[in-house]
Amino acid sequence: MSEQRPGEQTRIVLRSFGVMVTTFEEQMTQLLERTQRNDLTLDDALELAAQALALSMRLSRRLREVNELVLSLQERSLGELRARLAQRFPAMPAEPEE
Repeated sequence: MSEQRPGEQTRIVLRSFGVMVTTFEEQMTQLLERTQRNDLTLDDALELAAQALALSMRLSRRLREVNELVLSLQERSLGELRARLAQRFPAMPAEPEE
């Protein structure tokens, strides 16, 4: 198994998120177009709303994953930076103030 380059997992997650956003846009456009039909029934409208909610839920889940990844990267990187600087400059506080 080959070792991934730094940032490769991030690129994969962000690419996947971009595809998800594009898919969301396309599918919502289709749902919006269907609302213009003259023969739209209440059942049809409820189905459109359910589909829109499902799309939104999937997008929100993926957005949460991206946010968690970014926050984790920030925490890890900044923690490592703080630790290295504190080691190099002992007078520098090693832990952040709350």
